[in-house]
Amino acid sequence: MIGETILHYKILEKLGEGGMGEVYKAQDTKLDRFVALKFLPSQLTASEDDKVRFIQEAKAASAMNHPNVCTIYSIEEYEKQLFIAMEYVEGKTLKDKKDSLSEKQILEIGIQVAEGLSAAHEKGIVHRDIKPENIMIRKDGIAQIMDFGLAKLYSDKNASRLTKVGTTMGTLGYMSPEQVQGLDVDHRTDIFSIGVVLYEMFAGESPFKGMHETAIMYEIVNVEAPPLSTVKREIDPELDRIILECLEKDKDERCQSAKELAKDLRKIKKSTSDRKSRVYNVNSQTLQAHPQSQASSKSSGSIAIEIFNKKFELGKIFSSTLLAWSIAGLFLLSFLYFAVFNKQKSQVPITATVSINGPDNFNIIGESSIISHDGKSVFFAGIDSTGNSTLMLRPINSNTARKFKKINMQDVYNSGGLYPFWSYDDKFLFYFYQNKLKKLNVASGTEIDVCDALLGRGGTINKNGDIVFAPQATGGLYLVSANGGTPRKIVKTDSANSEESLRFPYFLPDGEHFLYTIEAKYSGSTQGDVIMVGSIDSETSDTLMQVSSNAEYANGYLFFVRQSTLMCQAFDPDYLKLSGDIYTISGNINFQDNYLYASYSVSESGNLIFQGRNKNNIDIFLTDDKGNKKGKLFSANILNQSKFSPDGGKIVFDAAGPDNKSEIIWIYDINRKISSRVTINSNLNQSPIWSNDGNGIAYASNVGKQFNIFLKRLNGTGNDSLVYQAPVNSLCGPSDWSGDGRYIIFSQVQPNSSTRFDIGIIDLKNGTSRFIANTNFDERNGIFSDNMKWIMYGNDESGNSQVYVQPFGTNGVRSQLTANGGLPIRWINNDQAIIYQWQNKVYKMKVHASGQNLIPDKPEELFNITDKNILIVYDVTKDGKTFLCSAPSGTTILPPLTYIQYWQGLINDNAK
Repeated sequence: MIGETILHYKILEKLGEGGMGEVYKAQDTKLDRFVALKFLPSQLTASEDDKVRFIQEAKAASAMNHPNVCTIYSIEEYEKQLFIAMEYVEGKTLKDKKDSLSEKQILEIGIQVAEGLSAAHEKGIVHRDIKPENIMIRKDGIAQIMDFGLAKLYSDKNASRLTKVGTTMGTLGYMSPEQVQGLDVDHRTDIFSIGVVLYEMFAGESPFKGMHETAIMYEIVNVEAPPLSTVKREIDPELDRIILECLEKDKDERCQSAKELAKDLRKIKKSTSDRKSRVYNVNSQTLQAHPQSQASSKSSGSIAIEIFNKKFELGKIFSSTLLAWSIAGLFLLSFLYFAVFNKQKSQVPITATVSINGPDNFNIIGESSIISHDGKSVFFAGIDSTGNSTLMLRPINSNTARKFKKINMQDVYNSGGLYPFWSYDDKFLFYFYQNKLKKLNVASGTEIDVCDALLGRGGTINKNGDIVFAPQATGGLYLVSANGGTPRKIVKTDSANSEESLRFPYFLPDGEHFLYTIEAKYSGSTQGDVIMVGSIDSETSDTLMQVSSNAEYANGYLFFVRQSTLMCQAFDPDYLKLSGDIYTISGNINFQDNYLYASYSVSESGNLIFQGRNKNNIDIFLTDDKGNKKGKLFSANILNQSKFSPDGGKIVFDAAGPDNKSEIIWIYDINRKISSRVTINSNLNQSPIWSNDGNGIAYASNVGKQFNIFLKRLNGTGNDSLVYQAPVNSLCGPSDWSGDGRYIIFSQVQPNSSTRFDIGIIDLKNGTSRFIANTNFDERNGIFSDNMKWIMYGNDESGNSQVYVQPFGTNGVRSQLTANGGLPIRWINNDQAIIYQWQNKVYKMKVHASGQNLIPDKPEELFNITDKNILIVYDVTKDGKTFLCSAPSGTTILPPLTYIQYWQGLINDNAK
């Protein structure tokens, strides 16, 4: 079309395209000016609804004359193709300029966009697709709203409703809750969208960060946006309030007019006061930290003894349980003696890791465990093989545990947990049981009730005997004396900020300030959850960081859990300020998402305990193409990925290491029925794939603060070679290896990236890499066709994940194969069909090549994984007849507690 003359417009260049049209720069030969022409997409047949909506856009926008709205000149038709002639704006979109804007410039742009929307709303026009791509910044700094292709004349009662009930129109991530749910919209929908834009401009990230489209839609409807102050230091609290008001889920609670929004933003811009809230945070870019093994022996003196693994082995040799326990105690005492002696000799503290268990066949309940302040004792509850539940105290330097009393574990489950805490001098234990806060005298074993606590959610006590606790699953925090009395509420929930529950307080050293967690929604972790600092002498609280976890403090560090990883960061309890890097202590921490509680405890002596995740045994098996099981292969908790070898005779997979701090690559030989360990390092080794000849694998492994991709030969020769080094704090992993052995396809996501998950190609011959799919949407799980002509991958641009395909090595156009959702699994039958899954169903779809296009047939449903009691489908053989699947075996094993002496050594190792 470039170079053609249509009517009196000479087409000069293509400017872009979107869901409702292609835009070209043209010269108006009549009036001698540049214009922008917008056509319906050439590859679509313009239906009547398309034409009506297109004409509506022109009418809506041409009714406005405002400096912040792109001017419409006319609507034309040429050879049955409609187009709009509009003002040509020379500049860049807000998306292209956002990284180079100052806060003052962002405010000015927000004001101008709000004023443009106000003009549109006064004429009854709702844009419904406000996003950075639709905001143009001219060279003179004026912001103009583009593309009213989704506008709705909501004041025209005679206008036909073009959007069907239940249909969403807009761009995922910027849509309002009512758009996501397919409900009626009005001008307040645009206010929500501009709120998202402003949040993204100031914070550098979206307020709704689901890993896939369904999660994002859920967050938009259900999860409150975290305050800007949790991701950006020193944000003006009034600006924070204004933007959060734009993001209210309920339209009636939202800012009610764009005109008022412009007025409020103008006040912020004009303000000359230097107001700063005392808010300290960790930017969510740091969320991608990953655990490293802490149990390996090092020349620095670190030592790791899995003492109770020794106990179990000895117990097999010596039939006497007492003898086995005694020998285990000797191991532990010898270890502690060695640690103390070595410390006295070298004056360098020893970092050591020991497993702690109860008597034989006794499962410790991690969330009911706590270490004393002096680090000498561990209190816990657990269940023996007969189902009896007991409270116990175990001195670290002893091989026996003291029993206090039997409890009804069902009462514990019904209330949510014991959540014990020690008195300041370690003489008393407090815990929640049978709707009471209990006080246990450790020396005598006697117990009294302190006060009522229906569903206790943690407590803490200072040296004056003041207890701050959460007596309910929802609501605020209360203060009561350790000797009993009537509790007094000291911290209230703020319904305006969607605070439903305050929980797990923890006193700081001054005995006045305390940490606590806000659970924004009483349904588990959300992005609105934060760790706060409160005071028994003040009604105000300060935000520390956005995280869904209980928090503790010891020796200058704040401890918390993210994604089942125990972390810490330097924290000044005098100035209530976080600083420096985040350090990883251990991964695979047992975490109760519905309570925001992780099973760990830190002492002031420099020791800590934690419990790993419950080990649910997972059976790996094969099925036919109808989902019928062919027999169990082995049991393993596969963490990320499992693939058939090229000949279908072996399986490669990743699973947690025995210490729950590492991830190991394994290979299972189907014919020989044996497993072989592939990786021997203590890193997180993930997402393995086979080489084209089956003689090697590629995998991702964490090194420092990011994951890199390595190759490993399976003949035992040579070291693992680094083939791709990812950016710092990023996550990446390979998904397929080309048939000629030259290319590896991988997915990558990194913090503060607008493109989310992207797909890249590693050229092993040239040692280079490039991205082939890196839009603003998620692209992942790229798979080469056997003939290497195509790459199939998942993309969520449509609102759900769909299977896309694009030519490899050529400039062909991508095409969408599925219509109702899909996650790709594999090409089969010499590239004549694909296997994919959507929700709980597995499909087969035949495909036919036609030039640079791939034409899909109607999909065929193979089987329903729920009906077949299948948990996950990992892979399928090249003939499409045998599937690799998993299902839970139903057996649960509670791991022992892990005790770490001198955890500071782990920080020193990480900092090197």
